[in-house]
Amino acid sequence: MKHTIAPPRAAALLAAGFGLFSLTACGDDSDPLLTATATLTAGPTSNPNTSNPSSAGDPTGDPTDGTTGDPTEGGTGDTDDPTGEPQDGPHALGTIFLGESHPAAGGNSSPAVSASFVPDAGTGAAQGCTESVAGCQLALVPDCGGGCDADEYCGFDDSCEATCLRICDAPCGADEVCYFPAPNTPACKKIESFDAGALTFLGTPIPITLFPPYAFMSDDNASPFAPGGTATVQASGASNAGFAAFEKEFTGTEFIQTSPKLDALDFAEVFGDGPLPVRWNPGDGEVTITATVTSSNFAVGTITCKADDPSGKFDIPRAALEAAVDGDPAVNIAVSVQRQRVDVYKDLTTKGELTGVTVQPVGYLNIVTSSTEFHAFQGCNPGEAVCDNTCVDVQYDAANCGGCGKACAGDDTCVEGTCNGIEACNACAEDSMTGGCKAENDACAANAACKALETCIAGCQTQECLYMCGENVEMSTIDLYNAQIQCLCDEVCVAECNGLCN
Repeated sequence: MKHTIAPPRAAALLAAGFGLFSLTACGDDSDPLLTATATLTAGPTSNPNTSNPSSAGDPTGDPTDGTTGDPTEGGTGDTDDPTGEPQDGPHALGTIFLGESHPAAGGNSSPAVSASFVPDAGTGAAQGCTESVAGCQLALVPDCGGGCDADEYCGFDDSCEATCLRICDAPCGADEVCYFPAPNTPACKKIESFDAGALTFLGTPIPITLFPPYAFMSDDNASPFAPGGTATVQASGASNAGFAAFEKEFTGTEFIQTSPKLDALDFAEVFGDGPLPVRWNPGDGEVTITATVTSSNFAVGTITCKADDPSGKFDIPRAALEAAVDGDPAVNIAVSVQRQRVDVYKDLTTKGELTGVTVQPVGYLNIVTSSTEFHAFQGCNPGEAVCDNTCVDVQYDAANCGGCGKACAGDDTCVEGTCNGIEACNACAEDSMTGGCKAENDACAANAACKALETCIAGCQTQECLYMCGENVEMSTIDLYNAQIQCLCDEVCVAECNGLCN
């Protein structure tokens, strides 16, 4: 680190020595010996079929067969059924979903009912791409680097590699839908439906009748199924292509109830260093725990974890929660606990034909009942982090400057997440000699006059001594010496030395 002096009728030469001087400057700026002046700041998952702004992801070409918003969405493209059993062979697939969700703090239950039918489960909607983290699955978001062309969007290929995919943008009529008869070749075809006709539910707590495209609306604040109770769904059969008429019975899953309630968890359990504990009354269904994490810089990531229902407990790994937002401090964590039961039938039949799509003659049906309890936890404010299970302003806390446990030395203060003061400035200056200011330091060291000036200044303990070192020194030497300080104060150590360079 170099010293700063102000020779008579001159501006400051340079800064303070390690612990000896502060980086103050004095003198007349009109003098040629002018020196440095320093002044001191996901998702949701996207996949090739669901992120395309066109309807190209629908193998039937039916633009009404969209996302239902239920937790089974995307399952129609899986080669295994929800029970974990292997599929027996090519088949069409129908999924009927009846769900309820309720807040952990209490309140009304919100019903959700949906239905979808695909002609060939082997070419149905693709699954989202995920990465395994600490035993949970982290939903990936495609990143195509430099971006995509105007007629493309960023998505995942079949190997979950981010790539630019062609938008289906053929100019189609009102009764047509865009599709790809060949790769990267959009075209139009007539809208064709693939369904099971009208769906009538018997024995449910609320009346339910759905017609294609199966939009559900209800003013009831109740579950669409009775826990442990049986009900029946009757399908009138497709009028064109789709499933033939059927009638199937199903049993509702037991309602999920966390214990202790999610909203009873304390701050340290949710935002501390350990795993986030989730407990519920045990059952015999399939339990999935989902956590959506929002970071202080507004990044969002989602993880899902499979849990053992009979055990009644699961600890969400902290590593998975942190990975959701790349290790940034979390300001909000929304947790949901879902229990599902799936009744599977493999004896249905289909009829009709679709343009460019194979309609498998055998139809499978999954009837899913789902109960979800949820709660959102508010964490620290932006700029704060959880240190020792307490919110700390890491922007201005000298004991945790820029992060937990990063204490400033001596009397230094914390300004915008960086330690500022003599200790921080000198430490940064020392690092800069072999780092960001190495070229300027090497240039002075290689010049005998500059090195002599530096040696003279290093031996000073008074301002008068510093003045004397600067007398009768050529401007080129002073410029060479000052270049080190300008690099330090204006480029490399601006925050650390703020207020110490004038």
